[in-house]
Amino acid sequence: MHFTKLDDSPMFRKQIQGLEESAESLRERSLRFYKGCRKYTEGLGEGYDGDIAFASALESFGGGHNDPISVAFGGPVMTKFTIALREIGTYKEVLRSQVEHMLNDRLLQFVNIDLHEVKEARKRFDKASLLYDQAREKFLSLRKGTKTDVAAVLEEELYHARTTFEQARFSLVTALSNVEAKKRFEFLEAVSGTMDAHLRYFKQGYELLHQMEPYINQVLTYAQQSRERSNYEQAALNERMQEFKRQIDRESRLSSNVSNGSPNGDGIQAIGRSSHKMIEAVMQSAAKGKVLTMLFTFLLYH
Repeated sequence: MHFTKLDDSPMFRKQIQGLEESAESLRERSLRFYKGCRKYTEGLGEGYDGDIAFASALESFGGGHNDPISVAFGGPVMTKFTIALREIGTYKEVLRSQVEHMLNDRLLQFVNIDLHEVKEARKRFDKASLLYDQAREKFLSLRKGTKTDVAAVLEEELYHARTTFEQARFSLVTALSNVEAKKRFEFLEAVSGTMDAHLRYFKQGYELLHQMEPYINQVLTYAQQSRERSNYEQAALNERMQEFKRQIDRESRLSSNVSNGSPNGDGIQAIGRSSHKMIEAVMQSAAKGKVLTMLFTFLLYH
């Protein structure tokens, strides 16, 4: 707000009062916003700690190339994922630092310096106004018979009180004008800068994971093929166990028939055919396992 006149008039005092009320309202609102911003940056810090903890847990779980158990479930393949998670955690810590600097610190500075200066300027103005009123009353109370030197002293005191008063008055105006000017850009700069920091944070994360996309797809493909192979092997094992049970049953019946003098050659042929099928299943399973093992080895060292 621009003051149309700078004279110490009732209109001027009303404008000052309105600006002070606006500044006080802005101070309370800024403090509430700062409280939320601080909670957010604390959450980012906790998120960073969580990212690093997760990466460390994955690294510990994955083991290394010399760990047979780890190699069996693909632990070494997860090494690249661990590195990526740590890198993303670093991005988050950078974001936290930027938000704290561009938003939290600026809010706190605006409240503790700019808005606080309005209150301090008001105190100085009230004090100077009181002294000026007292000096003016003393000067106006002079009588015609007052000595010249006494009048001169009171006039000098009035002059200095007036000068101090005007300085305090314009100091308050300057503080209020500074707040009015800053509030037009200070918050916009802080919030838009924070959003730009978020943009770069997500962009870095996307670019990192986008570069890893072929590797991620390879691992997913290998995991799916391993699942299919495991299902096939489980089914084959179940079939072999069922066949083994049937074989025992046939052998029991065959023994019973032999003891009754009625040998049955079909049972033996059935056993032979079943054995041939099981051999084929095992050979096919072994062939698939060889291909998957080669893919797994490629993922480990590429």
